[in-house]
Amino acid sequence: MRTTRECSHAGGRHIHGTRAAYVKDRCRCTACTAANTAASRARNRDRAYGRWQPLTDAGPVYDHLDALRAAGIGVERIAALAGMSVSHIRTLAAPDRGHSPATRRVRPGTAARILSISIADDHRAPHSRVDATGTRRRLQALAAIGWSPELLADKLARRPSSLRCSMTSPSVTARTARDVAALYERLSNTPPLRATSKQCAAVHAARAHAVARGWSPPMAWEDIDTDPCPRPTGVASSPDDVDEIAIERALAGDGIQYADLTAFEQTQVVQRLTERGRSLRDIAAQLATTKNTVWRQRGPLSSI
Repeated sequence: MRTTRECSHAGGRHIHGTRAAYVKDRCRCTACTAANTAASRARNRDRAYGRWQPLTDAGPVYDHLDALRAAGIGVERIAALAGMSVSHIRTLAAPDRGHSPATRRVRPGTAARILSISIADDHRAPHSRVDATGTRRRLQALAAIGWSPELLADKLARRPSSLRCSMTSPSVTARTARDVAALYERLSNTPPLRATSKQCAAVHAARAHAVARGWSPPMAWEDIDTDPCPRPTGVASSPDDVDEIAIERALAGDGIQYADLTAFEQTQVVQRLTERGRSLRDIAAQLATTKNTVWRQRGPLSSI
């Protein structure tokens, strides 16, 4: 009668039908015995053909562990990602590792598990610093569809001034990057509410601010983290690069807003509406933008 033993290791549960359960748990059930026999045959076959490599150089593993820890990924997190015990990772990450011949080599499986862990933002400690390109683009893209810094800051439980820094900073914390990425997934296809005049004004101001700085909306990106910067929204390469149909629709109030036009088209629409005797307030309302934006196009002598 074969003896079946359940795994008693809290750090990593061994599964029946594997050599690990046969060796670590001393389980002699049919499945574990068969797995051990198969592993032994494979090892003997590799020995016969000179392919058996029970150990490999630990240098790349040590270097990778150093890089992971320098990036803010701790021993416990590495152990969880590699599916190994914390004590084993702690031994490999110890400052005196590699000083003895016994620790200069590791099993290929151990090396493969550790080397497979990437230095990704998702793996980093919350307060470690990461590149802000993706975070900055996401916040700017949300502003381009009308989300103001105040609204975004409220949803992220942050101060607007702090969020504005993240919109221009070269680096942010890993926690900020994760929080902004999650918020972007929720809001990138959802424009903000415009049920009140105050909400409309906030949306118009956010979009005008984004257009003035050439910030691209979500639809402009394929991969917002790695894409090269697209042509800034609202910028035309020359006066010839103009959509006359868009201008005519904007002049007629046919659903074309200020933020939908290029910089040259914006100037043309504001000037033509001004020539038709439209007030600054009327132009701003028709183009869904702010009076200040229209004022900058028309000049300081324009009347409200």
